[in-house]
Amino acid sequence: MGDSVIIPTEMLVRYFSGDINPDEKRRIESWRKRSKKNERTFHEFKTIWEVEYYSLLPQDAVESDWEKIRERIRFASSKTRRASFADAFIKIAAIFILMFAVSAALYTYWNIPGFGRWASFQTGDYVDSLRLPDNSVVFLNNYSSLKYLKNFDNGKRSVSLDGEGFFDVESDAKNPFKVKTPEGVVVEVLGTSFHLESGEGIDNLELNVVDGTVSFGYRNHREYIEAGHSATIQDDVVRVMAFSNENFLSWKTGKLDFNQSSLKTIAKALEEHYEEIRVVHINTNSDIKVTTSFTNQSISQVLDELEIHFDKKFRLNEGVLTISD
Repeated sequence: MGDSVIIPTEMLVRYFSGDINPDEKRRIESWRKRSKKNERTFHEFKTIWEVEYYSLLPQDAVESDWEKIRERIRFASSKTRRASFADAFIKIAAIFILMFAVSAALYTYWNIPGFGRWASFQTGDYVDSLRLPDNSVVFLNNYSSLKYLKNFDNGKRSVSLDGEGFFDVESDAKNPFKVKTPEGVVVEVLGTSFHLESGEGIDNLELNVVDGTVSFGYRNHREYIEAGHSATIQDDVVRVMAFSNENFLSWKTGKLDFNQSSLKTIAKALEEHYEEIRVVHINTNSDIKVTTSFTNQSISQVLDELEIHFDKKFRLNEGVLTISD
């Protein structure tokens, strides 16, 4: 059966620019899941939208590639002869065609994964991992993508993340590892482990440092984030704090840990972890603090246990979790 749902181009533009309301975002996510064709269309649009990957390339690499690109386009050798008006017109037209060809070749070579310097790795409705050329390992949450320079030439360890990932970076004091996000944030490390969530607007971007120190740059501001701390951006200001969410890696580990946690805290963690939950309505109050953990358990099993802990009703219906007396 065909997919009759059409997503307007302007809505996708708002999605990638982060200027989209929750209802539109849910509509796009639902559309993506309807078919592989929709998911492919989404990623093709995203690739076209992201036109700034060339900024990660070192200038010397850009210059050294020029001759390769000239050969690929195969410039014709010119012959000197007397030019008529028609000849001049043809030459002008040829110049414009050549300019277009050069621009297209440069764009393709520098920006499109699989055709030049860039490679791409992306996930669908699953979590997956990738080992990079420097032996660093990246885990990607579902519907996330990573673009990277194929061979990390001359030690240039540059990648771009759209989505959520966990990075276990191989140590190299001479060659920093850089991660760029669609929001304009640049994370730089020498060798450490960290979690980064991006691609859903600046207000939703979050960095969590598990080990070592991470340089976090946004616009003209830079902060150095130590292990055990998070960084977010609020009102264009970088905010650094101790971990407030111990379950930021639950998508990778499959485990949820709660230590004297409130009903509100647990409900938020469940909403972020389980795809079955789209929204949570808490229609009650509770002063009870719960210590428990769940590992790869179904949502029904989790809700059954929480009903006992809080002595409340947990009802999940068509994506809406309602908690009441």
